[in-house]
Amino acid sequence: MPTPAVLKSPQVESRLKRGFDRMADVLAVTLGPTQGLVLSQANTGGEPELLTDAATIARRLMQLPDRAEDVGAMLLRNLVWRMHLKAGDGCATAAVLAQAILTQAYRYKAAGANAMLLQRGLKKAATAAIEALQAMAQPVEDEDELSQVAQTVTGDPELSLILGEIFAILGADGYVTIEDYVAPYLEREYQEGGRFTGRLASPYLISEPVTRRGILADCPVVLYPGQVSRVEDVRPLLELAARQPSKQIALLAHDIKDPALTVLVANHQQKKVKVAAVELRRPAGKRRTDFEDLAALTGAAIIDPELGRGLQNITPADLGAAHRVEAGPENVVVIGSPAQAAAIRTQINDLQARLTGLEPDDDSADELRFRMARLSGQVATLKLGAYSKAERNLIRQQALKGLRSLPLALREGVAPGGGAAYLNCIPAVNRLGLTGEEGWGADILAQALEAPFRRIVANVGRQSPAVLLAQVRQQGAGLGYDARRDRLVALEEAGILDPVGVLRLALETAVSGAAMALTTEVMVLKRNPQQSMEP
Repeated sequence: MPTPAVLKSPQVESRLKRGFDRMADVLAVTLGPTQGLVLSQANTGGEPELLTDAATIARRLMQLPDRAEDVGAMLLRNLVWRMHLKAGDGCATAAVLAQAILTQAYRYKAAGANAMLLQRGLKKAATAAIEALQAMAQPVEDEDELSQVAQTVTGDPELSLILGEIFAILGADGYVTIEDYVAPYLEREYQEGGRFTGRLASPYLISEPVTRRGILADCPVVLYPGQVSRVEDVRPLLELAARQPSKQIALLAHDIKDPALTVLVANHQQKKVKVAAVELRRPAGKRRTDFEDLAALTGAAIIDPELGRGLQNITPADLGAAHRVEAGPENVVVIGSPAQAAAIRTQINDLQARLTGLEPDDDSADELRFRMARLSGQVATLKLGAYSKAERNLIRQQALKGLRSLPLALREGVAPGGGAAYLNCIPAVNRLGLTGEEGWGADILAQALEAPFRRIVANVGRQSPAVLLAQVRQQGAGLGYDARRDRLVALEEAGILDPVGVLRLALETAVSGAAMALTTEVMVLKRNPQQSMEP
């Protein structure tokens, strides 16, 4: 086995920084509303990708030729991906901040400063800056402000209007899925009640021919996470349904087959009992959680064959109730019983507690958010389309930024955009009055907080960042740079706003990553490092 190469300071700093800078310089071009496009060649030789999302760009850059520089690049790649998982947006901001912090910190370190003391001052300064960010946060008042925030994030006016409407209706806990179309298209659809992946077991159960859906209102519900195939399986529940005033039943199971399905269809068509027979189609693990959520929505007992129970011994106590069950060829929507409000809230609280305990990169986080949203009836579909795959990917990247950022805006409020919020944090850092090398760490952050503003101006390329920065400082805290119109404006009046949650996470992530690089003294380089699509 080849022996790994070992590098020590000062080689570590110079080569790690070069790799860090190479990655940061690519990501920085995407910062701001006039963001540049990055063209990524497809591995298969097909249509190249047009990328504006810093996290996606970082994910495509899997290795640099120089192994030591590659360590620096991969450190920033991981930092940016963590930011993406936490907030969706702010990835380029985190990269620009981290690069500026590390550049200044290495200068102090080269002059003899102690890296650990610099790091200590840097973290104290970051705490002060975050407190200043939170102090300037303003709540999002209405749909128009949400749309303004979305436009700052996505740069797309039409998409921003729809995103603003969606989150004004759904709130911060809303869950939005994206559907792609192969022609220009932009629309949204809202689902009342919980939406589940499933299908009506037979087209003969359709009650609404126009929409090809089977619909029951105010009906009993049976939950059975197994296969229903025998007449003996369905006879007891049909007898129970026949004794109900409404003479209807909704059966949600894993699989419903003949001859049981034939009996259900015959009773439905003969109008003895109205039936909605639904098969839930997600993979086994997720299907299990679907039944748990349906139990919370309807109050029905889960008749589990794995626990030795079958439909043959069903009792009235096993039945739940739904205000509405609507099933089609691809999904089923269940509006729960009003009597289940307390049980639904308990289930949502349990899911929220589990979500809070997860790491940001845990794959189960999105599933928990989705379940919380459908339990509270806060689900929507965003429909996006374009003629080419590259255009569709580009629109999707922008939409995903908005979908992650707007909930943070609703939870933590908004602050002036365009890098101005960070400029407004500098006085709080300076007021700390730290001395010695800790004071130098605070100075490092104070200088780095200018970097996002400078980079946005530089990306427009028409004016000097230093000149505009001096004008902003001279004329007051409410002033900032409108990159689209290339002029200084009152940011709040212009609607140029950033979610405070995104600004906070970008700063925390940048300080953490830069501090790690700053205190790295030894680098071990393996001959054949394992590559990963996941940073």
